[in-house]
Amino acid sequence: MKRIISLFILLLILGTSVSHVYAQSKKDKIVMPEYPGGLAAMHKFLLSELTYPDEARANNEVGEVLVAFSVGMDGYISGVRVLKSVSPSLDAEAVRVVKMMKYWSPGKRNGMPVRAEMSIPINFKTVVEHNKYIGGGDEKARQTKDVDRNVYR
Repeated sequence: MKRIISLFILLLILGTSVSHVYAQSKKDKIVMPEYPGGLAAMHKFLLSELTYPDEARANNEVGEVLVAFSVGMDGYISGVRVLKSVSPSLDAEAVRVVKMMKYWSPGKRNGMPVRAEMSIPINFKTVVEHNKYIGGGDEKARQTKDVDRNVYR
């Protein structure tokens, strides 16, 4: 448990969202887009929705996929794309889950909503450890979790 918490904290510190809002001057008041509930809620959502693809598990693939997208003035995300790839199966899973997020609080400049470019790192090593795919040999628990997730979808 301590290992998962320490990895989550490390992910928060080192993997904070990289974002870009293009301001016309330094005097502009800029508010960055935010996932509803903040960074902790986004990480919780990602860990709950991400699944480790069978192909990646068979090839022992782990790593960090950097996914970029635009947050529109209405808060909906679009243009989801991979900036840093690990493998096709992990990339596809990262894009799938980011597309599920759909709505964010839009960015603002001087109180007016603006379109903003965002990128988030998705660390599949954390996903693997969260789902007990590494080290525990807990295949039965993983299968139960997968069955439960499929029932509710």
